[in-house]
Amino acid sequence: MYIYPATDRELDNILEIQDLCYHEIEPESPEVIASKIYTSPDTCFIAKDNQGIRGYLLSLPSSLGNPPQLHSNTQTTEPNPNCLYLHDLAIHPNARGMGVGKLLIQHFAKIALQKQFEHASLISIQNSVPFWEKYGFKVVSADSYLQKKLKTYGENATYMECFLPQHYQIN
Repeated sequence: MYIYPATDRELDNILEIQDLCYHEIEPESPEVIASKIYTSPDTCFIAKDNQGIRGYLLSLPSSLGNPPQLHSNTQTTEPNPNCLYLHDLAIHPNARGMGVGKLLIQHFAKIALQKQFEHASLISIQNSVPFWEKYGFKVVSADSYLQKKLKTYGENATYMECFLPQHYQIN
């Protein structure tokens, strides 16, 4: 299994995996997914083996407590980001249990630290808080501003943050 930068050539595969994985939210459009890849190509990845693309991870430089709304086109990154926001991680159902998610998350953390981001953030959906806690993310209380953004991610959306140096090292 290898990690490669995500490009528009993989967009159809990414959309297929997204459709297979998300049942509590409406999947994002091809334009929205492509905007994230174009905006931050060095922080969006795919995991691929000889069977094809097994999963993907899309992330963007951001600010703690200020994630993008779901379904929003991303054209630029914030001028003074202080974290790497993990927008989406999805694994093809037939590749679950193969360590694809762990591999993508480790690569994400490595890139974040190389870019000198000590913090990562994400929005947990579909009751995935326990999964993210295994990787060092902790639930953070949402103020009213953040609660508005969380509503775009569905009923059980939870904002989480991770102090990366505590859990990951650059190898």
